[in-house]
Amino acid sequence: MHILANKNVLLENLNIVQKSIPLKTTISTIKGILIIVKGEELIMVGNNLEMSIKAISNDIQIFKEGEVVLPVEFIEILKQAPDENIEIKISEDDFRTEIISGQANFILYGMNPEDFPLVGFEKNTDRERIDYSAQELKNMLKKITFAVSQDDSKPSFKGVLFEIDEDNNIFFIASDTYRLAHLKTTLNNKDLQPLRMLIPGKSLNEIMKIIDDSHDTVECTFTGSDIVFYYRQFIIYSRLMENRFPNLNNIFPSTCATKIKINTRLLEKAVSRASLLAGGYNHMISLQITEDALEIYSGSEVGRMNEKLPLSAKEGDDLPEIMLNVRYFSDPLRVIDDEYVEIEFNGAYGPCIFNYQETMENGLLNYRYLVLPIKIDKKDL
Repeated sequence: MHILANKNVLLENLNIVQKSIPLKTTISTIKGILIIVKGEELIMVGNNLEMSIKAISNDIQIFKEGEVVLPVEFIEILKQAPDENIEIKISEDDFRTEIISGQANFILYGMNPEDFPLVGFEKNTDRERIDYSAQELKNMLKKITFAVSQDDSKPSFKGVLFEIDEDNNIFFIASDTYRLAHLKTTLNNKDLQPLRMLIPGKSLNEIMKIIDDSHDTVECTFTGSDIVFYYRQFIIYSRLMENRFPNLNNIFPSTCATKIKINTRLLEKAVSRASLLAGGYNHMISLQITEDALEIYSGSEVGRMNEKLPLSAKEGDDLPEIMLNVRYFSDPLRVIDDEYVEIEFNGAYGPCIFNYQETMENGLLNYRYLVLPIKIDKKDL
């Protein structure tokens, strides 16, 4: 293999591919990057056995085809290379790789590409497919992925449930058992088969970082065992998790005791201030609702604070007090884009629920977020 390429072109692709290279593994081959030069394309692949990313580039000069697995140090070498032009030569006999940049010359000991595990990136008309704009998909994922559990003892909750029902409604659901993010969308002019699959939260978090806020199309294709995203020159493959996620579609109460409407950004900033003095293991804040105001309290061994915010609307009873984890309460405020947010309360010990709706390019988005209160003696606040 022998190529000449621009350093920035290589790094643009490698910085994305690197997201699928494992930090710790006993398998030496997947610690590296598979490099394939074939036809007019340079292909780079990473694979951590859960997620694999493939980048395709045509912006290179190819003198000879070939393939190799290079150690991850290849990326750092490119970053430090003194010249914009990078020449790469690979010996077919022992995969010894020479990297030339200006007056600098590096030698890397490559590995046999036949030992690198490849997955099915090719498009297949037999697979179900949904298209989103990058902006649309990123907007949905940011409303869901933060609620995924990080607890290894709750493996089913480390994924995002993706579900299509018989009415062609699409659901994204994530929960760590203390709170739940629930997103429902409809697709216009698209008929899909009902299905239910669990996508690793880590994979979706990486996809959210890769795509931007453009209107470029992201093609999503899936089967019962994997899901693949096609975006620009990148293809992102993820295995699915064993689906033991409980049915949580009916977890939201049909009625509420108190409903308020309040300015989203004012509430977000006030809760952020309250977090500075939120105390206890659960970083608690206390909320009280009167006829025309929401009052926020927090306190710890170093001090206390309270702040009163005006309500835009209120229905139902006053709320003497509810105690909540400040991060769990503030997380949805950062992803709700509307000027006002609607929040439902069900007494001091019932769930607190955020409601939000917006129009998407492909249909309507309904977002609900549920957080459970903290049950503790008031003297501990």
